[in-house]
Amino acid sequence: MLRLVWIFIAASICLSAEKFVVITHPNNPIDTLTKSQLRMIYLKKSRFWGDTKLVALNLPPTSNLRLTFENEVLKMSYNELDNYWVREHYKGHRPPYRVESVESMLLFVKKVEGAIGYIPVSKIDTGVKVIYEEDQL
Repeated sequence: MLRLVWIFIAASICLSAEKFVVITHPNNPIDTLTKSQLRMIYLKKSRFWGDTKLVALNLPPTSNLRLTFENEVLKMSYNELDNYWVREHYKGHRPPYRVESVESMLLFVKKVEGAIGYIPVSKIDTGVKVIYEEDQL
């Protein structure tokens, strides 16, 4: 029964959440990414793009946008990701950097060439480059 409640909550969040885009610094050599490439970057299996060191950014765990991103792109629940990072910790790997807000994510991406983050579609501005849109295949 509890599992059904969690499934319902996750589905409600996904249906009510605003669409997101993944952004990077305008000088980053990445033009577009697939969902699979994003997954590799956010799970720290891919850390460079050419000579550019990638810095994946996350919103706080309570963010609806983060939950939507994790469900849509990473295809992992909070518990699955938590277990993944516990295992990776012992290999010397750390989870993506956490920023406290969408505004902080925008500022970080505008200043760091290798930064990659996700924001609501409504927050796109001229100082960043969109490299993934939620509806793209």
